[in-house]
Amino acid sequence: MNIVYNDEKKELPFAQLRELFIAVGWSDSNELPVERRAGFLHPWIHSTLVISAWDGDRLVGAVRVLSDTIFRSVIYDLLVSPAYQGKGIGSELVRRCFEHFPGSGWLVGTEGETAYFYKKNGFSDIKEPDIVLGIPCKHF
Repeated sequence: MNIVYNDEKKELPFAQLRELFIAVGWSDSNELPVERRAGFLHPWIHSTLVISAWDGDRLVGAVRVLSDTIFRSVIYDLLVSPAYQGKGIGSELVRRCFEHFPGSGWLVGTEGETAYFYKKNGFSDIKEPDIVLGIPCKHF
């Protein structure tokens, strides 16, 4: 397995990215209407940073970041195909994010058992007085 990372291409192939979302359980396998496809790719194309992981011509992982590039950076999506999990691809994607914006403060919203992954990659619980609030997404 020779994984190649790309930090220049933001417009990832729709079908392969959608397949990743389905594989990790973030989306169902129902067909997206054509008019929703552009909306599916929009967040990726307009992110500050997108890094993708490829096994040949197959997309096996991707991460997208919004950042001011100095003070604050936020990981919004990090996906690795289940067949490729546990091989260091997710950790390498995170490491490359840090490399792009060294010294930036980093945030990630996560849940359950995935918190362990981020903690082993340098993230820690935010302590008082920081409060993170949110409104959940209602798309896709």
